[in-house]
Order: sequence, then C-alpha cells, then structure tokens
Amino acid sequence: MNRSFCVAPMMRRTDRHFRYLCGILSKEATLFTEMIHANAINRNRPEAFLDNSNILNPTVLQIGGSCPEELKKATTEANQFNYSEINLNLGCPSSKVQSGNFGAILMKDVNLVKKCLSEMMKVAKNEVSVKIRLGVDDFNIKEGLDSFVENLSAIGINTFYVHARIALLKGLDPKQNRTIPPLNYERVLKLKKDFNNLNIIINGGIDNFLSAKHEFKNLDGIMIGRAAYEFPLRLIDVDNVFYNSNFTKKSFLVVIDQMFDYINTLNHKDEIRTKFHMLNLFKGMKNAKKSRVLLMSNEKNDKIKNQLKNIILESQDKAA
Repeated sequence: MNRSFCVAPMMRRTDRHFRYLCGILSKEATLFTEMIHANAINRNRPEAFLDNSNILNPTVLQIGGSCPEELKKATTEANQFNYSEINLNLGCPSSKVQSGNFGAILMKDVNLVKKCLSEMMKVAKNEVSVKIRLGVDDFNIKEGLDSFVENLSAIGINTFYVHARIALLKGLDPKQNRTIPPLNYERVLKLKKDFNNLNIIINGGIDNFLSAKHEFKNLDGIMIGRAAYEFPLRLIDVDNVFYNSNFTKKSFLVVIDQMFDYINTLNHKDEIRTKFHMLNLFKGMKNAKKSRVLLMSNEKNDKIKNQLKNIILESQDKAA
C-alpha cells in the first residue's frame, strides 16, 4: 500500500461522507476512518459503524480499545468490509478516552498493547498498524520510544503513523495536545533512520503539502489532518504531486456535480452531514459565506448545485 499521502483520522470529521469527498478529489490518497471503539462495533450492527461503500481509495479502519478479545472480535467483523488496513489508536489523549483505558495512555503499557495487537493479527485479513505519539507525559522519547517501537515490531507490526509530539494526559484537552506540546520532526526522522525496515509516516502540524513532500522524503509518507479538512480542495493536487499520476485533475465544477449525485442517494440526515463536510470547499473564495448559507438551506438540491456552480464561475472570472 502506498501511504505517501494520508488523511488522518478525525472524530466527527472523517466519516464515510467526507471520505467520499476525499475520494473524488484524490483517487490515490490513503483515507482513515474516525476512531471507532471495538465495543461499538461488537455490541451494535457492525455495518452501522463499518460501512465503507462507495469508497475506492485505500482505507484504514482505526479502532480504539484495550481488551484483546474485544479488539479481536471487532477485527473479525471488519474483515467483511473493504478496508485495506486495521489501525489501533495509541495516540488519542482525551480524558474520556483515558478513562476507558485506550488511546495514548496505552503507550504506558507495552505488554497490554502487544496482547491487543497479537489478537488482532490472528484474525485480520489485512495488515494491522498503529498510530502513536512520541510518548506520553514524562516518557523518554529517546530510549523509551525506541523500546516501544522495537517491542511492537518484534510481534510483526511494520507500519507506524507517528504524531510528532508527546501527549500530556493531564491539564491539556485534545485540541491543546495538538498545539502546545512542541513538534519534534527530527525525532521521527531519527526513528526511521534507526528502524529503516519499518514504514514510518509522519503526522502533526503539516499544512504545506509540497514542502512536506521534500522535507520528509526519507519517510514513507505524510499524514494530514486539520489542513485536509479545513481546505479539502487542496486534495485535488495530491495525485499529481505525490503519486505522479497522469490523470487530469478534476475541475471544481465536476466535483460539485459528483457530490450532488452522491447526496441525492442519501437519507436526509446523511445529506445534511455531507453538505456540512462541503462547507470548507469554498473557504477563501469570494461569496464563500453565500455558499455556506446555500449548503445549509432547505432549497432543492438542483437549485443549490446550480447556484454553487455559478459562484465558482464568478470567482474564476474575477481571478482571470
């Protein structure tokens, strides 16, 4: 799997509707689901959480949890859906996640993590990977991180998505944990140098895709989170820049047509959610506010689509 460009897992963001939008903009990008707790999969209808229909991109299902048997069961359920990889979340710092003993706090218990991953790998039809931080709290990001990675690689984990910050589990909320602990890209680069046989993908604070491609050329890929959600139209260049694709990139007008074709297949609740994900497509454009009002209005979809396309054409005329 080519992980040169990945769209990070984001709660209430990377659902199947936003992934569909990403798939229109880029055919090659690796997409992540939101983190889904194993218990949610096991104790409900799995398809309610695992549906990945209409998504053709390589897609990674990210699971949360700390019970080896529950994770094994959830992985078995996931085998029935079109995921390219299963990823265990070892990086989320939220207090709610901590109280459930999963996410970043698990980096403090490598033996439990190994048990969880081993059970998942027994049944997974595709690769099992992890998403980690450089460490948590007073974790030693030199020897401690190396030891953690070495322990997981010893049981067969070959792919590590690394958020280039530590997680501070007390005193900071998830948003602060994305900004306050300083970025340490050099530590991730050193990790790849020391574990060259492993796939290391870097995450955290990356907003300039082109410069990141060159800065992290020795890594196996970059992972973009908020910058992809807040400016999704930038994904339209990903295939050419990261995959040397010969496909002609789509025009913005075609993107709108295809999104409304998709929207017209959805129920009302999913339709509203999908339109919400489209709001940032118009960010920075003249009449962006008008486009947002249109998308959230009760007008018929054909009317909304046509007026959005007019906004795009007017913006292109002014730019020319």
